[in-house]
Amino acid sequence: MNKFLAGFVGFGAVIAAGALYLQHATVAELRDEITALRGDVQQMARQQKDEAGRRHLDALASPESQSATAVVTSENGAADEQRSELAKLRAEIRALAESTQDVARVAQAAQQAAKGESPIPVKLIPVAQLKNAGKATANAAVETLLWAAAGGDVETVASTIVLDPSAQVKAQELFSRLPEATRAQYGSPEKLVALMLAKDASALTGMQILGQRDVTPDVVGVKVRLANEEGKTKEQGLAFQKTADGLRLKVPDDLVDKYARQLGGGK
Repeated sequence: MNKFLAGFVGFGAVIAAGALYLQHATVAELRDEITALRGDVQQMARQQKDEAGRRHLDALASPESQSATAVVTSENGAADEQRSELAKLRAEIRALAESTQDVARVAQAAQQAAKGESPIPVKLIPVAQLKNAGKATANAAVETLLWAAAGGDVETVASTIVLDPSAQVKAQELFSRLPEATRAQYGSPEKLVALMLAKDASALTGMQILGQRDVTPDVVGVKVRLANEEGKTKEQGLAFQKTADGLRLKVPDDLVDKYARQLGGGK
């Protein structure tokens, strides 16, 4: 689970660095270009105003060659041309501003990814609405696992997990150290791990599946957002193994180590 989550975070960090550099560089370039456009507009306005004034003076100085109507027509044509150029420049500035906003949104999403956060809006499914959806798909397996764990259904949790080979050895060693009565109560290392998983999920109040991808031909990675009773959320990467009866959560040996410490009085 940790390696899978690290993959998400590491990929997000790379995106974040590139996107932030792109954002700063692009925004600076856009600001310079907009400033230059504004200067061009102002200069054009002054030039066209001066040109109109000169034409008007020429017309007054040479009434025999230009009529008053021609002067007015010339001035109106210059004004129309100026308005057309201004409209084009304003359209370009709007397009540049929209591009800047797009870059900013990409950079924000990349920053969230670098922190291990997803830019996907929070739309949690309350625990009360979860159900036993089976294990045919990754999404269904996640829902079934969390439904059973939050409800304390150890039998169902045990049927939705699979221990890595090294985790299996450690779980068996942990199970063998328990009192005989406790071993009889839980029956197998898998059920003991399932009990601890259910304990971890006791404060779960909601979940949201953020995405999935194939890690290997036999393993599917799923990223979920979990919420607790305090209203806090965290994002977790989970790996599911394809088995004969559907997808099961892969339990790594470091999680078994954690449970061994907890049962031994540690953290």
